Amino acid sequence: MRLLMLHVDSFWYRPNESSSEDRTEIGESLHVWIHSETDDEENRASVLRKMVKNIRWLAKKIDCKSVTLHSFAHLDDSKADPDFADSLIEEVASKLRDREYDVHIVPFGHFYEFNLHVKGPSLAKVFKRIL
Repeated sequence: MRLLMLHVDSFWYRPNESSSEDRTEIGESLHVWIHSETDDEENRASVLRKMVKNIRWLAKKIDCKSVTLHSFAHLDDSKADPDFADSLIEEVASKLRDREYDVHIVPFGHFYEFNLHVKGPSLAKVFKRIL
């Protein structure tokens, strides 16, 4: 599992084939690019626990209760089954919502045009590899 977490002022996205009216806009949030690897499937419980822990740790550090989860299968060559990756993201979202985070999931399995504005401090850009 690889997480690229960015503290953003704003983020918008729209399906690649859509018009500008179809875009979804999100304000300040912790934007988490999530790359599920093949080995994650054998270690689901551990990976899930560590994902939530890492996301909550950074959200607390930057004082942000809004999280955007975005599948991003471009951080490594090893890729988990898409159904596994999608269900893991849904479960992470559920656990974060249980902790009173406002969570948005970018719909899985589509290509998007997007724009994001990342804040400047060092903790605004964090990469984690979860084994």
